[in-house]
Amino acid sequence: MILKNILDISTSINSYRLILYELTKHKDLCDPDVIKISQRLDREIITLQKLIYTRPPINSEHLCKR
Repeated sequence: MILKNILDISTSINSYRLILYELTKHKDLCDPDVIKISQRLDREIITLQKLIYTRPPINSEHLCKR
C-alpha cells in the first residue's frame, strides 16, 4: 500500500514537472499559473518525503529467519 502511494505521488511529481517545464517556456516565472503549478509540485514533493522518511523501518530479523 505504501509503495503504491509512493509510486502514485512520484508519477504526479513527474507530471507537474513536465507541466511546469512547458509553462515556463511561454510564461514568466512570476505568472500566476507557473506559481500555482510550482506550489502543487512542492506539496507533492513534501508529501513524498513524509511518506518515505516517516514509514516504519523494515525489520531485517524477520527477513533473515529460516
